[in-house]
Amino acid sequence: MPRRVLFIPGLVVCAAALAQGANYQITINGQTSDVALGDEYSFVTPSGEKLKYVLTRKDIVTFEDDMVSFQHKGTLTVSTTKIDDGIDQVLAVTALGTGYIIQEYNGMDPSTLNDLMLQELTKEDISYGYELAKEDYAKVLKGGQTLNGIKATLTYKEEEKYYTITSLGARDRGLLVITMIDKEYLERESPIIDMLWESLAIK
Repeated sequence: MPRRVLFIPGLVVCAAALAQGANYQITINGQTSDVALGDEYSFVTPSGEKLKYVLTRKDIVTFEDDMVSFQHKGTLTVSTTKIDDGIDQVLAVTALGTGYIIQEYNGMDPSTLNDLMLQELTKEDISYGYELAKEDYAKVLKGGQTLNGIKATLTYKEEEKYYTITSLGARDRGLLVITMIDKEYLERESPIIDMLWESLAIK
């Protein structure tokens, strides 16, 4: 089967696990040290007292920018990228390929891009032999806004992949929300997407 690589204009996503290293720094009394999540460290105060500390991540954290906010598990990495002038992208994908993409547009209404995004997301799988079924899809957010779009199912033998592509647009502004998950991982990873929809707020 084809490797899980998604291509959208300005987007390449390869699902891969990242090794956890000393990716953080802590500064105490002007002294900076590299630290890793979950490891225990010690610090000696000027008076000679030895203190121990551990850097931890909250179970649920909040992402927020100028257009959206949502909650996600602390173990899920959320990254942001500027794709082009007026187009910013928020990406959260697990090592199994489950996750979501939010593209934020300033300067255009993206609500006409749903079909184009679906085409870009599925063309490699369709070329491989997957069959595509799609239906209208809508999601009502907690703030009352409705995102309209497409729910797509890709089927190949016993395998199924599910995508939703929805958008909300106004004059010269809007956003696209794409979710993706394989049938094999529904029970394990669907809460990742559920948490996005339950908490997503548009400013």
